[in-house]
Amino acid sequence: MNEEFEKRSKSAIKGWITRRAKQKAKKATEKALKGWDTRRENQAKEEARAEKASQTAKKGWETRRENQEKANKKVKKSKSNVWLNIFVSILAFVIGFAGVAFGFCHFTKPTNDVYVSGNLAFHFLELGNEYTGDSTYIKAGDVDILIDAGSRYGSASTIANYIDDYVTDGKLEYVIATHAHQDHIAAFCDAGSNGGGILSRFDIGTIIEFTQTTKTDEPTDDPDDITAVYLNYVAARDSAVAKGAVVYDALECYNNQNGAKRVYELTDNIKMEILYNYYYDHITDDENDYSVCVMFHHGDDKHFLMTGDLEEHGEEHLVEYYAANHGGLPECVLYKGGHHGSKTSSTTALMEAISPEIICVCCCAGTTEFGANVGNEFPTQAFIDRIAPHTHKVFVTSIYPDIQALHPTWTMNGNITVTSSKQGIEVHGSNNDTFLKDTDWFRAHRTMPAAWASMG
Repeated sequence: MNEEFEKRSKSAIKGWITRRAKQKAKKATEKALKGWDTRRENQAKEEARAEKASQTAKKGWETRRENQEKANKKVKKSKSNVWLNIFVSILAFVIGFAGVAFGFCHFTKPTNDVYVSGNLAFHFLELGNEYTGDSTYIKAGDVDILIDAGSRYGSASTIANYIDDYVTDGKLEYVIATHAHQDHIAAFCDAGSNGGGILSRFDIGTIIEFTQTTKTDEPTDDPDDITAVYLNYVAARDSAVAKGAVVYDALECYNNQNGAKRVYELTDNIKMEILYNYYYDHITDDENDYSVCVMFHHGDDKHFLMTGDLEEHGEEHLVEYYAANHGGLPECVLYKGGHHGSKTSSTTALMEAISPEIICVCCCAGTTEFGANVGNEFPTQAFIDRIAPHTHKVFVTSIYPDIQALHPTWTMNGNITVTSSKQGIEVHGSNNDTFLKDTDWFRAHRTMPAAWASMG
C-alpha cells in the first residue's frame, strides 16, 4: 500500500512539475511573442519615422532648389536693373545738364544788369546824382546787409530799386551806419525822400551804428545842414526800433555786450566781424575817424575790409592794435577804398598790412564838391600812388558830369559787384569792367604810377 501511495505521489508530483514546466514554457513563449510584437511595432515606427524624415529632407531639398532658382532669377533681374539704372542715370544727367545750360543761357538778369553767382557778393552802388557817397549792399547766402545809404535823401529810391531785386523777403537782416555824415546816412531818412527812407521801406533786423559823433542834438532851420541830417537819421532809426529792430553801437559789438556780437555767423562759412577802432572810445574832432570798421570772412582764406571814411590816424591805430593783439590784419581780397579815395586815407601802413587784390572806390571821379583843388578830387593822385604797388585792379563807380566831353553820363564802372564763390573771385561793372588806369578819365587827369606803367 505504501508502495502504491508512493507511486501515486511521485506520479502526482511529476504531473505537477510537467504542468508547471508547460505553464512556464507557455509564459516564456507568450513573453517572447509579445517582445517580438513590440520589436516589430517599434521597427514599424522607426521605418515610419525614417520615411517621414526622408520625405521632409526631400521636401527641404526641393524647397531649397526652388529658392535657389528664384534667387538666380532675382540676380539676373538685378543685374538687368543695374544696367537699366545706369542708363537712366546717364540719360537724366545729360537732360539735367542740358536744362542747366539752357537755364544759364536764358536766365533773365535783374533789370540793373548785375547777375550774382556764388554765395557772397558785394555791390558798390551808384547813388543817382553827382554827389559822392557810400552805399554797399552785401548778399551772404540768404542774409541781406546794407552798409551806409548816401549820398542825399533822394538816393533812397535809387538804392531801394536796386536792392529790391535781391532782398526777396523785404528784410534787411543787418544795417550798418558807419558815421554821421550826410553822404553815408541821408538815404536812411524819411525826410525829403519820395517814398520814404531805407529804414522805413524795409523790415530791419539789426542796426549797428557809430559809437560817437561830433553832431549835437540841437535842431537847425537849414534842411541841408549836416546836423539836421543826423537828427533825421536818429528819428528814422528810432522808428525802425519801434517796429522791432534792435540797435547796437560798434563798441558794444566788439566787446560782446548787451546782446551785441563781435562776430556774426551769416552762413556756415561766412562771418561778419566788427573790428575795433581806437576812436570808438577816444575823442576826435574828425567825424570820419568814428567810422565803424567791418571785416567779412569767406572761409579761412578770403577777407574783405570796409573802413568807412576812416582817416590816417584811425588807420594807423587799426594796424597797430591788430598787430599787437590779434597777430595783425589779414591780407584782403577786397578793400573798399577808404574815404572815397581821398589823400588822407588808404595809408601805406594799412596797404602794407592788408595788401589788397581788388579795390573799389565809391565816388564821382573828378568831383569838385570838396573844393577846386585838384589834390582833393576823388580818387586822388596820392591815393593812387599808395595803392599802385599792391594792385592795379581798381574800379570806380561814377564820374563827375562836368567833364562830359569824355563821359556823357555819370557812370564809370557803374554798380560794381564783387562775387566770391568756390570758383574764385569775379568783378563785374554794370557799365564796364575797365580798370581805372585804362580809362580815358585817368589818362586825362592823373599820372600813371611807376608800378602800373611797368605793366605796359
